[in-house]
Amino acid sequence: MLEPILLRQTSGVCPTCLRVVNASVVSKDGAVYLSKECAAHGYSELKIWPDVQHYNWMSAFHFQTAQPLAVTTLKAGCPRDCGPCPDHLRRPTLVEIEVTRRCNLCCPVCFMSAEGVDRDPELEIFEQMFRNIREQAGTTPGIQLTGGEPTVRRDLPDIVRRGREAGFDGIEVNTNGVVISNNVEYLERLKSAGLTGIYLQFDGLNPDVYRRLRGANLLATKLKAIENCRRVGLQVVLAMTIIDGLNLGDLGDVLRFALENVDVVAGLALQPAFTSGRFEVGAPRRLSMGDIIFELAKQSDGLLNPYDFYPLGCSHPLCSCGSYLYQKCNSGFVSLSREVTPQQYADAFNQTSPQGSVLRDIAFQRPEAQGRGLSVVIMNYMDAVTIQLDRLRECSMVVATPDRRMLPFCSYHLTSCDGQRIHTACKSEDALVGVSS
Repeated sequence: MLEPILLRQTSGVCPTCLRVVNASVVSKDGAVYLSKECAAHGYSELKIWPDVQHYNWMSAFHFQTAQPLAVTTLKAGCPRDCGPCPDHLRRPTLVEIEVTRRCNLCCPVCFMSAEGVDRDPELEIFEQMFRNIREQAGTTPGIQLTGGEPTVRRDLPDIVRRGREAGFDGIEVNTNGVVISNNVEYLERLKSAGLTGIYLQFDGLNPDVYRRLRGANLLATKLKAIENCRRVGLQVVLAMTIIDGLNLGDLGDVLRFALENVDVVAGLALQPAFTSGRFEVGAPRRLSMGDIIFELAKQSDGLLNPYDFYPLGCSHPLCSCGSYLYQKCNSGFVSLSREVTPQQYADAFNQTSPQGSVLRDIAFQRPEAQGRGLSVVIMNYMDAVTIQLDRLRECSMVVATPDRRMLPFCSYHLTSCDGQRIHTACKSEDALVGVSS
């Protein structure tokens, strides 16, 4: 066995006490590992990438940063001063707004631990939140209405309408599909209000996966939700939570399903599960973005290879990546990455482009690629075990809160191993500076 090779130094947190600790990223035996040690709770090591050459290739991408407007002061340091603080490096490109903590399911895996008990925020709160986002980040970020389950609100179309009136062109709803599969009229109201897309929880084509992940066989529900979106003319992104030993082997089938339904399915978002909130499903090992890249390539029948996935550019290169498959000359699908060099990709980077759309933007500039296509995005969310603070400081996917903060997604959902969060949806005004209400 060769001696480990240090790739970089970073910082993380102790999963038990959430104190910031030094961390090292090292390679050994051809793979990549994250190690850290807490004086109170000991040493830990975790495999975070299956292939060191691929890890180094992905890490080498660099994109221009644009520092956001800071709304919190530096007090305790990253990750406790998020909002963002003056040390944050990237502006928001995707902003989540929680419209409810209620839900019509009780999934065994849910990073929100959503339950059907809380009262919903009043409609006027969202008008102010849209104004806050516009003042801090402009109207170019995509908006994702999330929860809980947003569609339990009858007035969700009114929230969408207020977002469009505030100037936001891209608004999608993150949903489990239960309501929109049963009530196409509700879906039509969302479309009429200005909704531009559905981000549909879709964990595979196996009923048993839904029983274990969501507590019920929801496959027919998902398929009907997609059909209703096709009927009303709303595009869908399929969001797949992936757990080793459960649905990791289903990636190829889901990719083929998305391509067969590309008239309504615009994207596939692959999300290896992270342990925040409620996580009641056992897994042999943690999965990283690198694991998904290599496994999807293996299951794709040659459509994709690991080097077809380029970092999205709007965040740290190890946080998210994407590829784009387009139908060439009305025949088969091909990967645009094989026709665009990394340098051409970097040169095409646009700060105003929504998260994950760089390759798709390039496709729209090419006559041969302007037909049917599918974006495939892989997210590398961090929890207390995997978090690296240099990555967190480049986060562009944020959660907006009523007190005018926009917290990096992985910071907002960061919990200790006993479920304690470091952030709440609201905090006192004395930490806020420089932004008018």
